[in-house]
Amino acid sequence: MSKEENTFVKPLKITALSLLIILIINISYRLILKRYLRSAVIWGLGIANADHNDIMWWQSSPLLERWIWRMIDNYESMYE
Repeated sequence: MSKEENTFVKPLKITALSLLIILIINISYRLILKRYLRSAVIWGLGIANADHNDIMWWQSSPLLERWIWRMIDNYESMYE
């Protein structure tokens, strides 16, 4: 390869590699994370604290509770 061809091919190789990485991330998200992330979030939010007073661990902080409820509302509005 000449020097001119080498300078033209190198950016194309970098672009192809970056597109391959994006494709792998997208496929893994759609196949694995989309199915199991929802279950993991529901399980994580459903763990009660050790006092057994019907308050979840994330409800002890008002800021965190507001953020969690906003996240749940956004999630539910996507599926209505």
